[in-house]
Amino acid sequence: MFDEETDIHAKGSNEDKLKQFRILAAEANSVREKDKILVKGLFRNFYNKKLNVGIGFQRAYGAILPGDYFDLIKLPDGNYLFIFADISGHGLPAYTTLIRLRSAVTISIKEIKRIYDKTSTLDTHFLVKDLSTKFTDIMDDSNSHDFASVNFTFIKNDGDMFHLRFYNRGMLFPIIMRKFKGELKDIYNLNDEEKGWEPLKGHLLGSDVRKLLKDKYLETPHCDFTLYEGDSILFFSDGITEAYNKSDPLNDFSEKRLEQFLMENYNLAPQVIIHELFNLVYEFIGCPEQQKDDMTAVLIDFPGVRS
Repeated sequence: MFDEETDIHAKGSNEDKLKQFRILAAEANSVREKDKILVKGLFRNFYNKKLNVGIGFQRAYGAILPGDYFDLIKLPDGNYLFIFADISGHGLPAYTTLIRLRSAVTISIKEIKRIYDKTSTLDTHFLVKDLSTKFTDIMDDSNSHDFASVNFTFIKNDGDMFHLRFYNRGMLFPIIMRKFKGELKDIYNLNDEEKGWEPLKGHLLGSDVRKLLKDKYLETPHCDFTLYEGDSILFFSDGITEAYNKSDPLNDFSEKRLEQFLMENYNLAPQVIIHELFNLVYEFIGCPEQQKDDMTAVLIDFPGVRS
């Protein structure tokens, strides 16, 4: 009788946990869809310019909650900060870390607004340092050993140019498609050191990393790149480039395949490009069950023709 009652109680407890997990997953999906709408909406009124954006994200197979994160924030000085992050792990632990990162972002943006209201200045280096500190403090308080890879991209408009300043904490850099009058002229994979570009990176964000590096932890080098109207930029997580087929695990999708895909499809609408990219990755890995990591991509098309 005792065993039977115990089994019934355990079954009920598991069902309650599953129900709560499904509710949390539904809330996470709702937040992600709202993020997608918000980001697209912000880009439609970006320095009074309408930019076309394609956004795609797929959780790792079997994972209910996401571990990738992106956001576009309008700063007090009228410029923008685009955050693109990949959280370690999957499922609930990764999503919990994602929420902690979002909390740190919210707190730091409020702080920088308060400073800007008093001084009319905005120090991007201070903001990244403050945000990194707040996130790591939250991770410390939670006794978490997880970490985050984050690319903080500050965007400043100057006529037909967009000056990008990257503060990269262990994240992939984006790929640039340089176009002129609608035709592709060059591709810059900013993960490669070439054409005068040097991809400078800081370390991952996390409590264990801070304990190891101590004072050097908050040192985040920056590097600058200029986009022009007509160019496109693709932010992507390593869940895309490191996807592999079970029958050939040493052969991943790779950045080279991604570059080739962009060269062949650059003239399509951004959302169509993202859709076709995800189809190509699934075709490459062979089946959805083989997707071992979250996949996220954001493609921003800066329309315009330079004379």
